[in-house]
This record gives sequence, C-alpha cells and structure tokens, in this order.
Amino acid sequence: MKTINNYVAAAGAVLCAMLTACTDMENPSTPSYLAMEANSGRILFSSNTNAKRPIGMLANIANAAVAMDWIESQQVDRNRQITVPQEAVRWQHTNLLGLKPGDTISIRDALYATVLTDDSAAAATLAHACGAAINPGNPEGAFISQMNRLAQSLGMYTTYFKGTNGAVVSYSSARDMALLSLYVTTSPSLLAICSMPSVNITVNGTRQVALHNSNKLLSTSVDGIKVARSKSAGACALATSRRSSVRRTNPATGQVSVYAQRLITVVLGMPSSQERYNMSAKFLRDGWDAWEKWLPTNDIQDRNKFLLLPKR
Repeated sequence: MKTINNYVAAAGAVLCAMLTACTDMENPSTPSYLAMEANSGRILFSSNTNAKRPIGMLANIANAAVAMDWIESQQVDRNRQITVPQEAVRWQHTNLLGLKPGDTISIRDALYATVLTDDSAAAATLAHACGAAINPGNPEGAFISQMNRLAQSLGMYTTYFKGTNGAVVSYSSARDMALLSLYVTTSPSLLAICSMPSVNITVNGTRQVALHNSNKLLSTSVDGIKVARSKSAGACALATSRRSSVRRTNPATGQVSVYAQRLITVVLGMPSSQERYNMSAKFLRDGWDAWEKWLPTNDIQDRNKFLLLPKR
C-alpha cells in the first residue's frame, strides 16, 4: 500500500493538536459534527468530535481507499473480473446487487457499488480480491488489517474497523472521519468516483445494473464523499466542496499568499436523513462564509489555531 503523503500526515498532526484540546462533551448519544477548511487545517465548527460511535456504511469509504491504494500501487487492471466469494453474501439485507457466490464483477464496478451505494457484497468481494494478494490464506483478515493500518497511519486513534464493510458495526469519531475524508480528497481517482451521480455497471458480463449515488448533497461544487444510515449509526454524511484558489494579503506584513480552498464536513448520528442533509448543507454554506471572513495576521493566537499545511 502507498505511503501516506506529507500533506495528510501534517493534517493529522493539526487535527490531533486542535481537537485534543477540545472541551466539548464526548457523548455518543448526541450527534457529532465537524467542519474544516482542508488546506489550512482551520476548524470552523465542531461538537462532540471525539465521541466514539458507530459509523455504518461510512466504513465502505475506508474499504475503497485501501482498494484504490492497492490498484494504483500495483497497477491493477480495473477491468479485471473478480469472483464473489461465499462470505461476501452473508449480509443479505445490504446485498443490494443481489450478488451470489461465483458471480463475477469488474474491480471498477465493485468500487462503484462500494462507494455510491451501501452494498456490502460488492465491498466484501473487492476486499477479498485485494486481501488475497496480501495473504491468500486469509484474504478478509488481511484486508481488515490494511484498513486499520490506514486508520493508524492517518492518526485515526478512535477508529477500529471490525469488518471489510459497513454491514459489520465499526466505530470511529467525527475527528477521525475528517481525517479519512481528507485522505480521500488527495486521491483524484477515488474522489472522482465519490462525485459520480450515477453509473451503469455489469454483473456476470451481461446483467446491467444502474447505480445512483445515495449522496443527495452532490452539486457543481460538492464533489463527495458519502452518506450512510443505519439503526446503530443513525444518519451520517461526509461531504467536501472545493472553490478556486484565492489570494490573501496579510494586513500586518503586506505579504500575499495563495490559498487553495476545500471544505470538509462530517455529520454523525443524526435522527433522520433530512436532518443530516440540512446540517451538512448549513455547514457547507456557513463554512464558506466563515472562511471568507478570515484574513491572515501575525497574531500568535491566530497562528496557533489556523495552521498552514504543506501542499501535496
């Protein structure tokens, strides 16, 4: 798997420093949220950020991130057909494609189903193919280890993945999901999948299936990442939005700097899907407003809060 780049490692250090000092109550019975400007590391809004809570099918994003690392580092052909193993269909209520053991699907189409919908069978099939390249005797265990290794390398210290997909209840926090979201934004290939409103895939070479992205936040500016809902996790959303780079002048020094602009928002544990969307949309709107009002200064307190991260 690829080495974590300096940008994400630095972002992890920033969030660790900022959110470790957070004094908000950590209560898994109330929603958690976080909004940040990704390139500066500035935390715009946050509450209950370190509470450990179920994340449902948001775990599929970690699955896709590990799989994409494997695909790109090993130059795996995304058109390669992979076979659905017996263990991939153990969760029939989230086997949305109706896959059966022995069915075939391309790596590309398995990725689509893993990210755009809450399909557990496609995610488990993808994990089996990747895990088999690491440990043929225990593909599932090898892949779960890679998911947790990625989490640790990103500084996601509240997170532990118990399965290859969100059908197995895994736990994380808003802070950790922000780090995972940040990692996704550094992968153009994965982010491109997250931003697709719909796609047609093929099972067994002949059966055509139309997939529609369950993320209703997608727009011309919102290009990811994933929404999910389950009884244990509630309604959750990871969203990201990008704007063109801007020039800002430090009023104290007159120095002009160019800032890339990307928001990341995390909402976990909302009571309903609509409330999840409403809160995410509010954070995206208000987040840009808050970011636009900020000007760099030489104030020490300001520098401690808003750290500039190295570019990728």
